[in-house]
Amino acid sequence: MLFVKYPVSLNVVRKLKASDQIVFTGRLVLLGEAAFQRIVNYERAEGLIPDFIKNELICLGRVEQNIVKPIPSKSCEQFLEKAFLYGAVSVVAFDTSLDETAFKRFSRALFVPESEVRPISQRMVAYADLDQDAVYEIEVERLVMRVAIDSKGNKMSLEVRH
Repeated sequence: MLFVKYPVSLNVVRKLKASDQIVFTGRLVLLGEAAFQRIVNYERAEGLIPDFIKNELICLGRVEQNIVKPIPSKSCEQFLEKAFLYGAVSVVAFDTSLDETAFKRFSRALFVPESEVRPISQRMVAYADLDQDAVYEIEVERLVMRVAIDSKGNKMSLEVRH
């Protein structure tokens, strides 16, 4: 078991192997499905690159009753390449159905929580009109996660509890 604190560097991510278990304490950028769509649309229309993604761990979900609930990862798959181009360090998702190609190409990892994600604090960062699907910055403490896809594209099948 490895202990990782915020900020997470790309060098650390690139050394992790599929099936490694980590305990993370720090900040995640939480993105809902509508926020992904808005980011993609703004980038297409105006070439805007959001600064709240750079050097961050992105979590695919939304906060409901002080627990992060998953969103379908497949709906965000096209966004991942853009997120990595924008400088996202890695992704936290609740399933392993994502294609490993982008992770390998950009030397990033997919983390899957092994327990409920309960923020100790949260702050809305962008797109307030989207309510729960807005972009949030959340703080977590001792979040246990497993590396499902490592930076070399090696994939591990994990059973995820919802």
